[in-house]
Amino acid sequence: MKNLSDLKKELKTLDGSLLLIGSLDKKNFPLKELGNISEIFYLNCNDDELKNSNIPTQDIASNMHLRELHKYFKDGVDNIYCNFDEIKDHIPSFIRESLRVTKKKIYIVFKNKNNYKKIEKKYKRYNLDCNLYNLDKLNIAIIEANDVIIPLFKGIYYYIGDRVENIYNKISDNI
Repeated sequence: MKNLSDLKKELKTLDGSLLLIGSLDKKNFPLKELGNISEIFYLNCNDDELKNSNIPTQDIASNMHLRELHKYFKDGVDNIYCNFDEIKDHIPSFIRESLRVTKKKIYIVFKNKNNYKKIEKKYKRYNLDCNLYNLDKLNIAIIEANDVIIPLFKGIYYYIGDRVENIYNKISDNI
């Protein structure tokens, strides 16, 4: 993927269900050019074009926390497309839940390239392919999570470790 038109081509190939998290840039995420999406679920996304599209959409409760995604999506979703700014405070929960509910790919949009290293390190622990693409002032990470199965204890171990790391970082920032 070298430019924005390649991203649009990739979005045309999407099929199944899609979970959108956060606000979207209409130029970078053209709803009209989506592939065979059967249903769109969205969380914290206030986009009138999304609500008026011809694809069935469903708003997830705005007070739902990311750690509850697996309860809402018992059958899972095929793809996740999210804005890093929406998940940056909840990275441990997002990593764990995204792997529990995603069947195919996870797309994460970054403004700052340095944030990718945080995400990449956490997904690489599960032996997943993480690729970063720089597209016209836009950084997008694509994680191949093709029906990944995570052992329960491994998931809990990494989740607790990430939470402790976050607490340590917040304490050290306030000192």
